[in-house]
Amino acid sequence: MIPFRTGMHVTGRDFCPRKKELEGLRECVESSGRVYIVGERRIGKSSLIAEAMRPLKTLRPVFVDLLALQGIEDITHRLAQALIAAEQRQNRVMSLLRSLSSLRPSLTVDGTTGSPSVTFAPGSGNRLESLDDIFAVVAQWKHVVVILDEFQDVLALRDAHSVLARLRSLIQRQQHAAFVFCGSARNQMEDIFTNEASPFFNSAIRLWVGPLDRKLFRGYMGERFARGARRINESQLDAILDACHDNPGHVQRFCISLWQATSDGQDIGDKEMAAAWNVLFGMQRDAYELILTTLSPQQMKVLRALAHAGGASALIATFIDLTGITLAASVRKAMIKLVDRRLVLKDQTTYRFCDPFLAAWLRQQPI
Repeated sequence: MIPFRTGMHVTGRDFCPRKKELEGLRECVESSGRVYIVGERRIGKSSLIAEAMRPLKTLRPVFVDLLALQGIEDITHRLAQALIAAEQRQNRVMSLLRSLSSLRPSLTVDGTTGSPSVTFAPGSGNRLESLDDIFAVVAQWKHVVVILDEFQDVLALRDAHSVLARLRSLIQRQQHAAFVFCGSARNQMEDIFTNEASPFFNSAIRLWVGPLDRKLFRGYMGERFARGARRINESQLDAILDACHDNPGHVQRFCISLWQATSDGQDIGDKEMAAAWNVLFGMQRDAYELILTTLSPQQMKVLRALAHAGGASALIATFIDLTGITLAASVRKAMIKLVDRRLVLKDQTTYRFCDPFLAAWLRQQPI
């Protein structure tokens, strides 16, 4: 059995300790506070939240995914779906649906599991006032924690400021609910909570989730390889962490490839590491080739230049020269598009690949 996990929340023994972050988050949610969590994708924000909530049996978590919002209706429907999913008592579901009658819900029951499934009428919930009914339900619940994931995507809405203002007004009235705002676009999340012009200015405590402590993470990885009697030394573990920018999600992905490229009782050296890269590229090649077909010529040049710059760079003169594009404004425009596509992330003035394996794959491709 592969002892590494990716693409899911991990808790318990599978969670690599983040003692300080866990203590801070638990203290906040237990006191019905507001906290915003910032960190890049796959860094472990969702697992941190899940692990923080795990021992807090008296609290009811409501997980809301706000990724790729299209409008107010999306927010309303996703909040409503999350409330229904969080209602464990089936005899209370009908009462909950009556509270959400303005969304014209339709209820079906899975014949196998008996679990309810709810959809809402198209066009319902597309006004700011629709959010009032949602938060009226939250106000009736005790010991609730609302987790708003990818919260920065609210900024993509045409009337983002009005939506944020309405949400801020409704959330500040919730005296018995904790709110956790989570986002992978650091600059946008910081802008929401630290910009004086934002409705959410200074409305939540900041919790930064960065790379794990290397000593702890090396021990975590080494112990899992040892489960299959695979021996890996500290320098190889550091090479993995370097290649993955210390991102736990990326590290787990690479370790899965390394596990598949080796056998029980095997020593892991340079040959095995190279084999793991081949396994990983073999799994990702079709997806990466598809990405390239969707890029404009200038976006392609900028992405390749970023890969050959080591996967990260500011928009400085040497990098602009590396792209082969004459105008700095054109490079900046292409880079912004790559950020919008979530192929690149911006960390203050530095641009970096969201997926370091894409950068490594591009460096192997002929120009």
